[in-house]
Amino acid sequence: MAKTLPQRSEVTEERQWNLASVYPSDAAWEAACAQAHAAIPGMARFRGTLGESGATLLEGLQARDALLTLADRLVLYPGMQLAGDSTNQVYTARNEQAGSLAARVAGAVAFVEPEILAIPPERRQTLVADTPGLGIYAHYFATLDQHRDHIRSAEVEDLLALAGDVMYSPARIHFTLEDADLKFATIPDEDGTAVEIAQSTVWPLIRSRTRAVRQAAWEAYADGYLSVKNAMAATLVGAIKRDVFYARARHYPTALDAALGADNIPAQVFHNLLDTYRRHLPVWHRYFEIRRRALGVDTLAVYDLHVPLVRTQHPIPYPEAVATICAGMAPLGAEYVEPMRRGVGAERWVDAYPNQGKGSGAFSSGVYGTHPFLMLNYDDTLQTLSTLAHELGHSMHSYFTWQTQPPVYGRYSMFVAETASNFNQALVRAHLLQTHTDAEFQLELLAEALANFYRYFFIMPTLARFELECHTRVERGEGLSASALSAIMIDLLREGYGPAMAIDEARAGILWAQFSHLFANFYVYQYATGISAATALADGVLRDGAPAAQRYLDFLKAGNSLYSIDALRLAGVDMTAPEPVERAFGVLADLVDRLDGLVGPGPLHG
Repeated sequence: MAKTLPQRSEVTEERQWNLASVYPSDAAWEAACAQAHAAIPGMARFRGTLGESGATLLEGLQARDALLTLADRLVLYPGMQLAGDSTNQVYTARNEQAGSLAARVAGAVAFVEPEILAIPPERRQTLVADTPGLGIYAHYFATLDQHRDHIRSAEVEDLLALAGDVMYSPARIHFTLEDADLKFATIPDEDGTAVEIAQSTVWPLIRSRTRAVRQAAWEAYADGYLSVKNAMAATLVGAIKRDVFYARARHYPTALDAALGADNIPAQVFHNLLDTYRRHLPVWHRYFEIRRRALGVDTLAVYDLHVPLVRTQHPIPYPEAVATICAGMAPLGAEYVEPMRRGVGAERWVDAYPNQGKGSGAFSSGVYGTHPFLMLNYDDTLQTLSTLAHELGHSMHSYFTWQTQPPVYGRYSMFVAETASNFNQALVRAHLLQTHTDAEFQLELLAEALANFYRYFFIMPTLARFELECHTRVERGEGLSASALSAIMIDLLREGYGPAMAIDEARAGILWAQFSHLFANFYVYQYATGISAATALADGVLRDGAPAAQRYLDFLKAGNSLYSIDALRLAGVDMTAPEPVERAFGVLADLVDRLDGLVGPGPLHG
C-alpha cells in the first residue's frame, strides 16, 4: 500500500499555526475586507493637502500606514490558509480577493510620496520641528529624498500600484503550478513500498541512504518540472520582464540597480560576492571529492549531495528540536529566548508537519500587529531542526521589529533578513558541536553545516549569476525559452561542480524552475551575503558575550529605521568590504578540513 500524506483536516490543532490570532473567523476577515473597502475613499481627502500643515501631514501618513497595515493583514489570512492547503479552491479565491484589494489600497495611497517630495525641503523641516509626532518620519523623509529621481508623479505611482496585482500573476501561476497542479511519479522506497512523491515529502527520499531510492526521487522530482517546463519558463520570463519594466519605469539603468537602489546597497556588494564565490570554487570542488570518497561511489551525482554521511541519524522529535534551539540561542539572553519559547508553544506560531496540498520547504511570515508565523515540513532530522532555527531567526527579527518600531519602519529588507536566519543556525550549530562530542554526531553536524553552506553559498550565488544573465539578456531585447534557461543553468553548474560531478543535463538544468525565489527581483544573492554577515556576528557573540549580544538585539530592533548596511554596522559587520565573505569561505574551508579528517580514506557507507 502506498504511503500517503494526511489531509489538512487530520493534522492536530497544536501543530497548526494559530490562524484565529489573525482573524477569529472567515466572517471576521470578510468584515475587515469591507472595512478596508470603506476606508479607501477616505484617503482622497488628503490628496493635495499634505503640505498645508504638519498636523495634516501627520494625519495623512498615519491614515496611510493604518490602511496599509490592514491590507497586509487581509492578505496574510488567506495566504496562510492557502499555504496549508493549496488545493482548496475557497482559499484560492480568498487569496485572489485579498490581492486585488491590496492593489486598490496601494493605488489609493500612491499619491503620498510624490506629494511629500513636492513639499520644499525647508518647509518640510519646519513642519517636522513644529509638529509633535512627525519627527519619527525623519529617516523616512530622508530616504524619499535619496530616491527622488525614482519616484514618479502621483498619477504614475497610482498606475504602477494598480498594476501590482497583475504584475504578480507570473509568480501566482508558478506557485499554483508547483503546489497544486504539478504531479510526480510514485516510486518504491527502501522496503519496496510505493511512496507518493509530493513537494512536502520528496526531500527525505532524496536523502535516502539507498542510492537507487534517492536517484529515483531526484529524477521523479526533476521530471515533474520538466513536464511543465514551457509553462514554468513563461512564468519566469514574465517575472523578469516585470522587473525590467519596473526598473525602466523608475529610471534605473537595470533591474539589478533597481533592486540594490531600493535599499541603498552599493553595487560592489553584489559583484564582490560573485567574484569571491568564483575565486573559492576549488573549496567546493574539494568538498565534492571528499563526499564522493565518503559515499564510495566512482562518480558523484547531484542526487548524492543530500544523503547523510552517517549510518544511523539521531532522530530529533519536534519538542527536542525546540529545546535545543532555545539552548543554542541562550547567549542572547532571556529577552530573546522567552518570547521565542512562547511562540513555538502556547502562541502556536508554527505549522510543523506535512499534509496533502501543503507546499514544500519552509518560510516565515506575519505582518505588523500579528505574531510571526512559520511554515515547516518537520521530519525529525537534524536538517529540519536547522530549518526551524533558520525560520525562527526570521520570526524573531519580525517580533523585535514590530515590538519596537512604528509601522513606517515595521519592515526590514531581505538583505538583513537572511542574516538573522543564518545567525540562529550558526549559534545552534555551535551549541550542538560543543555539547555532542560523539564522533558520529559530530560527522552528522558537519554534514548538516556543509549542506547549509551548499544551499546558501553555492546554490544561491549560482542562481544569482543565472538571474543576472537572464535579466541582462532581456534588457538587451533577447528572447528566453525553457531550453535557453536550462542551457544557462548547465553552464554555471558545470563550472561550479567541477570535475568530480556527473551531471544529468536535462534534470539538473531544470533547477531554475524549482526556486520561487527567482520571482523576487535579485533576492537570492542576499542568502550568501546573509550567511557571511551571520558567521561574523555569531563568532562575535560567542567570543565577546553580552556586549556583542546587545548590539545584535539592537540590530534586530532597528527594522527600517536604518539602512541595511548601517544596521549591520550597528551589529558589528561591514558588508561593503569583501572581508566578511572571505571569512565565511574560511569557515567553509575549515568545515571541509574537519570533514576530511573524519571521513579518512572512506567510504563511510554505501
